[in-house]
Formats: sequence, C-alpha cells, structure tokens
Amino acid sequence: MSATELETMPKVHAFRVALYNGPLPFADGRGGADRPFADVYLAPAAVNTGRAMCAFPGGAYRFLSTLSGADYGAYFAARGVSVLSVNFRLGSQGHDGRAMCADALAAVDLARRHATSWGFSADRLGIVGTSAGGHLSGMLSTGAAQRLLATLDLPSSTSLPLAWRPEFAIFCYAVLSLEPDLRHLETAQYFLGRDVHDPDAQRACSPIRNVDPHHCRSFLWHTAEDTEVAIGNTLEMYTRLVGAGVPAELHLYQKGPHALGLARDVKHGAVLHWAEDAVRWIKDDPVEPLAPPPL
Repeated sequence: MSATELETMPKVHAFRVALYNGPLPFADGRGGADRPFADVYLAPAAVNTGRAMCAFPGGAYRFLSTLSGADYGAYFAARGVSVLSVNFRLGSQGHDGRAMCADALAAVDLARRHATSWGFSADRLGIVGTSAGGHLSGMLSTGAAQRLLATLDLPSSTSLPLAWRPEFAIFCYAVLSLEPDLRHLETAQYFLGRDVHDPDAQRACSPIRNVDPHHCRSFLWHTAEDTEVAIGNTLEMYTRLVGAGVPAELHLYQKGPHALGLARDVKHGAVLHWAEDAVRWIKDDPVEPLAPPPL
C-alpha cells in the first residue's frame, strides 16, 4: 500500500496468537520446532461488518509474503473485515501438506473460538489465499484438506474443525491444480513431498478436481501477464464453480505480473482495483443459505 493510504486508513488493532497450545501435529520435518501463529487484525468498531477471514499468504510454500499477509490484514480490517494472517509451516522447513492443512484449520478453529470477543460472527468467516496460499485456501474450501486430515492420526490435544467450510473464499492468482498441465512445480513439490509424481495425490490435492455444489461463494482474480502461475488455474476453477451452481465472481486483468498483493502501488508492477471489488463483494449477502457439506 502507498504511504498516503496508510496515513488515511482507520487505526487497526493487531496482535499475534499462537495456533497451538500443545504439541504440533506432523512436527516431523527439519522445522519441527517452528511455532505457527496468526497475526490478528481487528476491524475498528465504527466500520466493523461482523465478518472475518483467514489469509493464507503466497510464497510457493517456501516463504510467506507480507504483500498477501500483513498488507491484507491492514487493508481489509480498516474496511470492516477482520483478518487472521496465518503464518503456517512450510515445505522449505521440511514440512509437507499435512502440516500446512493442519495449521490452516487450526487458524480457523482459533478464529471460531474467539469470534465473539474479537467482534465478528463465527458463521461469517471466510478465507483469502494468494498464489500457493490460494492452493491452501482451495484445499479448505473444497473440503479436500479436511478429508486428508480425517484419515490421519492427530494428537489427542489437537481439535480441528474437520466438518467446516468457509462462508466465502477469495482466490488471488491462485495455484488451484497440482497436476502437470497447470501446476506451479515448486508449490506442488513442497506440498506433496515424496508424492509429487503420484497422479492420485495430485488429483486429490487439486482444488479444481474437488469442486462440488456445497462450495462457498467465491471471488477470483488473475492477470494475463502472470508468468509464474498459469491463468488457466483461475479460469478452470471459475468454470467448475459455475458448472456446480456456485455463485462466483471473476476478474481478469490484462496487465500485471505475479505477486502483486493488493496491487495498489505501481512499484509492485500494477495498480488494480480488485481489493475494492472484493470488499464490496464480501459485504454482499450470499445468494442463498449454504447447504451443509457432506460428512
């Protein structure tokens, strides 16, 4: 964001909270001592919409970008939508998709448990994911992450909401397939680990393969000049959402490279207006109440 924008935005209360109080599930990588956390950005009372979202930053599961983490927190909270920017474990630290999915759902559990005291409704909790973080968001929104973790052993002290689906999802130039034709290879390698060449694992962990009519309303955007993540990820996801009867809004931009974040400062490659549209869209009521997902 520009310095001028930061100066004129309402003051946002932010603080950090650990995702786990006990042992970490799947803490078997080189980064086993890592402590995942969420930076919480609460909407000021004067603009609070009662909605919130967990933000999963981009970085190919190698690092976490502040452009799609902290920046999102400050921007959306100032406009009435509280944000938990999730610092999840990474493939570059020796972890794989099991840990990433567990951390994502631990953030959801954290948000739901504190919703009332933090000023939003647990039933109005959504997600926003960018690049590789968009893949993690897609794993949650389709229920693929929940199904994966349901087959694995979790510590008795870990309680994850395996039946949960978000109220809404935002996908920002997201990796939505781990299959060879569309995938971002580094993202696939770090998420799937030793299963990166297994076609069954690729399909099971590709959000576009797991869309169903129970998927939440969705907002997607991408640029034609993105040379890192193929725009086909977004186009295919949108096609499948519409085919399943899911309300979806798509924004395609001619200009702009990968990793734009909010895309509100020309030094990052382009000035776009997806974030304003997303705020308007988030505040829209769903077309109809979401049907409960299958168990």
